[in-house]
Amino acid sequence: MIFTWLFFVAVGFALLDWYAAWKENRILLFIAKPATLLFLIFWSIQISGWQGSMFWFGLGLIFSLGGDLALLFSARWFLLGLGSFLLAHIAFIIGFNSPLPAFSFYSTLIAVMVALVAAQVLRSIRPGIVRLPSARVMLPASTAYGAALTFMWLSSLLTFLNAAWHPSAALWAAAGGCFFFVSDSTLSYDRFVKKFPHGRFWVHVTYHLGIVGILIGAMTNFVR
Repeated sequence: MIFTWLFFVAVGFALLDWYAAWKENRILLFIAKPATLLFLIFWSIQISGWQGSMFWFGLGLIFSLGGDLALLFSARWFLLGLGSFLLAHIAFIIGFNSPLPAFSFYSTLIAVMVALVAAQVLRSIRPGIVRLPSARVMLPASTAYGAALTFMWLSSLLTFLNAAWHPSAALWAAAGGCFFFVSDSTLSYDRFVKKFPHGRFWVHVTYHLGIVGILIGAMTNFVR
């Protein structure tokens, strides 16, 4: 059984974070959001010891925690948070592709569909980024981040076609990748185009579902 008390503590802090995001309670956010990732890190170490391919998912959690901390502060830390999450996605990409899935017609079809969705998201947020005073830095940084996020999402979906991944583990991983993509797309639209009602809440909910899905998928597949 991979679900221990550390996992349920992480869930408790995630629920507290969602409440804080809905109420825009900054004090609770500063406590609950990092605590959620910290306990997920402790849980993953407890179950897997970060052995083998789990090392990459553990590293992704650490970089995600760094991104969480940066984004809790003022806008001047946004690029630092973006960079930390970019490294998290690179770590997840390596983990998902250990070993690499075989090339096939279906993998190409999935890649094309993912690329079309990602291109549409970028097209919708690009005008908002271009209008920023820092556009010369923000646009290439956001484009690079979007590419990493998209490839992470694609890699999570391709676990279905990877013989090294159990179908139930691939289902968790793919769901996690989808939620993470939705979370970051929502954050970008909310920040650069138009504010959502309770936008922070929806970003945090989908983000935590993404992280948990990826982590459960990885541990289901790699922990014996």
